[in-house]
Formats: sequence, C-alpha cells, structure tokens
Amino acid sequence: MAADIHFGPGLGRWSMLAFCAVGYVHCNHAAASELIIGRDAVQEIVAASIFKDQGRWSLVRGKCYAYLERPRVALSGGRIVIDAHLSSRLGLEVGDSCVGKDFASDVRLSGRFVGAGSQMTLEDIRIDNVADESTRQAVDILQSAAGGSLPKSEKIDLLQLLRPAIVPGTRIKVALTQLAITGVKTDNEAVVVEFEMKVSAL
Repeated sequence: MAADIHFGPGLGRWSMLAFCAVGYVHCNHAAASELIIGRDAVQEIVAASIFKDQGRWSLVRGKCYAYLERPRVALSGGRIVIDAHLSSRLGLEVGDSCVGKDFASDVRLSGRFVGAGSQMTLEDIRIDNVADESTRQAVDILQSAAGGSLPKSEKIDLLQLLRPAIVPGTRIKVALTQLAITGVKTDNEAVVVEFEMKVSAL
C-alpha cells in the first residue's frame, strides 16, 4: 500500500496515522510511502525536537554557556535555514563562575536533513551569518576550540512523533510499528521523506 501523508500547519495533526485503517483492518506489511512536511510543520518540528530545552538549543553547557533561542525556520536551496538569537557567556570556568564576557546576536544557521532508520538528522550544520561583529569573532574562536562544526548534528525520531491514533467514530487504534526512511528531499516548500512502514490497526 502506498500513501502520501501531508503535514500542514500544526503538529496536532499527527493523528493522521488513522488513514491506514480506512478500508484496511490490519496493515502490517511494508508500504512505500511519502511524508510531505510543510514549512509550518518543519518550524514546529525543529522547535519541539531541537530547541527542546525550555525553547533553547544549547551549544555550550556549564558556567560558560552559549545557546540559541526564538527560532524562525525557512527552506532554501535544499537546506533548513534557522534564524535565531544567540546568548552566551564565553571565557574560563573558575570555581562556580565563568570569567569572561557576554555576547549576544541574531544568527543564521543552516543544515540539511538526511534519514536513516526512523530518524532524520539535521547535519552539515553551519553558521552562515552573525549580525554582531564581536559576537561573530567569539563564535569563530568557539568553533576553533571545538575542533570543527558548531553546533553538531541533531537527530529527530519520526517514530516518536507519529503517535497512535483512534479512527474517528470507531474504537480502532492505529499504531505505526516500524518505519525505515529511504530518502529525504528538501525544496523551498516542504521536506519530503520517503519511507517504508508497518502499521497495525487493532
């Protein structure tokens, strides 16, 4: 069974898993399917799965710290573009404090989604722009100290996001039991995830 599943605005629509039970009592065989995640849904997925620490994405933890917040997500050139605000205090940890300087700036990052198993990974993450020059220099130093990419790749488990659902008007409970991503494509309108799945309706 093949299916196209569309995610529009709002993650409250994950219950569309119930589509499988319409006309099928038990859908437990592998199915080639396509998940189309619109821009608004990508925004919510990134906010819920990456900026998950009280709305923050922590880059450096401890007395000295750096984190991103207030993400605004766009799709461009096959990449996920994230505009966010960086707050940081960078320096040396001495006892219970950080001896250093505070930096803050609007920043733009981008990465690309790849898939394996049930997980999408935001990888090849790069910082494309830092609005404040002194903060940009601090971020450059921080990246050099980290020995490469900052931040690192981030994973999103689609199997955890696709919750069991009840078919409206029935007691049939539909659950996705297995998901294997076979490809991920990003255009300027949506992220398209190709996958095989097993679904049960009980």
